[in-house]
Amino acid sequence: MSEMSKQEAKKSRILAHLEVYGLAASVEAREHGGSRQPVVLLDEAGQRVVSASPAAQQCGVVPGVSLWEAQRRCPEVVVAEADSAKYAYFWQQILDVCGDYTPEVRELRETAAGTSAIQLDLTGTEKLFGPAKSIAQEIRNRLRVEVGVAASVGIGPNRMVARLACESARPATRPAGKPGEVVEVKPEEIAEFVGRLPISALPGVDEDWAERLREMGIRRAKDLAALPADAVRRALGEWGRRVWEIARGGDPQENAETGNAPARYWEKDVFSVQFDLRPPTEERERIRAALRAVTEEVGRKLRQRGQAARQVKLTLVFRDMRKVAARRTLRQPTGSAEVLFQAAGALLERMKLNGRLVRRVRVTVAHLAVGPNGGQMGLPLLEEEQRRERLAEMVDRVKDRFGEASVRRASLHNASRALVSSPSRGERNR
Repeated sequence: MSEMSKQEAKKSRILAHLEVYGLAASVEAREHGGSRQPVVLLDEAGQRVVSASPAAQQCGVVPGVSLWEAQRRCPEVVVAEADSAKYAYFWQQILDVCGDYTPEVRELRETAAGTSAIQLDLTGTEKLFGPAKSIAQEIRNRLRVEVGVAASVGIGPNRMVARLACESARPATRPAGKPGEVVEVKPEEIAEFVGRLPISALPGVDEDWAERLREMGIRRAKDLAALPADAVRRALGEWGRRVWEIARGGDPQENAETGNAPARYWEKDVFSVQFDLRPPTEERERIRAALRAVTEEVGRKLRQRGQAARQVKLTLVFRDMRKVAARRTLRQPTGSAEVLFQAAGALLERMKLNGRLVRRVRVTVAHLAVGPNGGQMGLPLLEEEQRRERLAEMVDRVKDRFGEASVRRASLHNASRALVSSPSRGERNR
């Protein structure tokens, strides 16, 4: 196929991104009075909402809010018991409905904003079922009637545009809690549609980066898209280059699959490492020693995974199990334990203990970058720090051969519990 034919084929693709809101809570709502009943499910601690039915979301109850806040916003809200097997059954029903219209169904099972997502390739299906927008509306209607869930659908010529279109149709973005709809973006409408989006709406732009970009005069996607690619890369690195491509209506992931993407791209992934201090302490020196051990283990796992992190989050858990947390977004991704320690240490210095005893130190890394050479140093390291990193690699080899307890910091000799790491989302799903 000629290059011209390939470009024409890409332009003629019709892709849909479908998001289901509060699947678990919506399923429970069926058993607690129907779709108009506001229902929520809570986390393991029973403190925060992890899934909210559409009726609850229309009252302002969204995943992440506390139970107290949910009850304040919606006094009639019902708290249901979780049943994962039941939700898996209904999820399969959703996939079956989508599969009635196309064999190209890709499940994402995202949990951000309490949604589960599916991507559909509707290219060519209009000959059987009519226009793509009609197909999407029919799927939404069937999901509401047959499964009892609400969904929004975005349609576009690539997956990223379809995703952005779907996000613009979310209930939270509609007036007066209006249910999600179908938003279609045709090839000739891409520049206008994406260009008017606020910069914070682009995937990969968190609050810290959005504020930094606004300080640079970049408030909407079109402001970033108007800049030269080389200038963006010099100022913001490969991450900025990727967001720039999205701002221009491109799909970096699609380019990665065709071999035209930069060496690095972002995965929606996160993992954490924690250390329990026994006994709990308010001594900054002991807490920093634990933090050093935690960041070294995070660096080790990043090296093992061939990844680098752009965001680091520090959480301190006190003896009464209350928590305080803060996060920092780095200029560039890093796999360096020293850089992670510096960033987390700066967060620790700003935290006020107020005499409370710290029992657990946890570091979470997110916005992980993947490349053929694995994690790279995100910031220039001094010679002493480079030696520290080489030493860390040697310690890795010792631990791999003789076990986790074979090498340990003297400052943590009296601690009674070893480092514990949590699996990434991808690992939990496997």
